[in-house]
Amino acid sequence: MKKRFYSSLAHLILGVLSGLFYREHAKAQHFTEDTQQAVVHTHLLTLGFMVLLIVLILEKLFALSKSRLFGAKSRLKLR
Repeated sequence: MKKRFYSSLAHLILGVLSGLFYREHAKAQHFTEDTQQAVVHTHLLTLGFMVLLIVLILEKLFALSKSRLFGAKSRLKLR
């Protein structure tokens, strides 16, 4: 569970930093159109931070990591 939290936190920091870079770089270069940098900023914040937090909440509520399907004692053998 700590791995998901730290991954979520890393995505938050990267998303904020990429948004800051996007804003300052666009201002310095006098961009007026949309660029791919805005997409990176949005995806890092939305898909990285928010989705991982939702997964973390669901894991906490339903104890997914302790279930037999996903846990260490799982009978499912992946090849």
